[in-house]
Amino acid sequence: MGWIEGLNASVDYIEGHLDGDVDIARAASFASCTEGQFRRIFSYLAGMGLAEYVRKRRLSCAALDLSRGDRVLDVALRYGYSSPTAFNRAFQEVLGMSPSEARCPGAPLLVFPRCTFALTVTGAEPLPWRVVPQQGMRLVGVSASCGAAQGDPLVQMSSSGRESLSNLWERASQDGVIERLVALADGSGPQGILGVNVSKDDGQSYQIAVASSREAPVWADEMHVPSGLWAVFDCTGPCDTATAECYRRIYSEWLPSSGYKLSGDVSIEVYPQGDFSSTSYRSEIWMPISKRIGA
Repeated sequence: MGWIEGLNASVDYIEGHLDGDVDIARAASFASCTEGQFRRIFSYLAGMGLAEYVRKRRLSCAALDLSRGDRVLDVALRYGYSSPTAFNRAFQEVLGMSPSEARCPGAPLLVFPRCTFALTVTGAEPLPWRVVPQQGMRLVGVSASCGAAQGDPLVQMSSSGRESLSNLWERASQDGVIERLVALADGSGPQGILGVNVSKDDGQSYQIAVASSREAPVWADEMHVPSGLWAVFDCTGPCDTATAECYRRIYSEWLPSSGYKLSGDVSIEVYPQGDFSSTSYRSEIWMPISKRIGA
């Protein structure tokens, strides 16, 4: 099964279980990736977090059931709401009307359609990349985390995600953390200050770090990244927009046709010294990869 076909099979699975338990790990298996990878990839390609998508699709299906005359309580329980009050609140928030209003004949329903992925040839600018073998790395830095239930606010594709990351970097700069981290860097990994995304099954974390074998200060976290192959992509432009666009192109253009698959839940953004807001600023994204079977 191809990459795009696998993603659509994942969505098929989700759609078939909206009125029950959606096993995200099972959905991710159709796309041959981990749950953490799937959540992150989905957010970039669909433009919204996976939890938000499932919520909107469930409420859209609920609206259709109500329009056919089903009882509010039955529909609420069918789509995972333990009480009519919680269901009413969510329904109002997403669809702009009450469940009772949706049952009225001729009620104008707002329905969010299912997501379908497609490989589109756009003739865009080339996406420069290279394969780099890298020994295991020890990363030292400061972290911020978020749970999957919070809507993945650290994903750069959303405006709220970009704002959260901007605030994290600003605080680290103002507190002198970045300067102290740079002093720890020893050339044992990518050169520059690093933005490290870790996508685990229970949510995401983002770490501002450097590659270092030196003793970590008490205020810092440590992360060990195993040896392996990395696809390294060049990004040009202001960090707040260029990084997100580069991730989108990696997932939508490069990954379907490269013959590689992601081999870990970590991606690394490499930021050399310079003007982060410049249109000519050059950074990198490192993605752990392995060859696809049969590619």
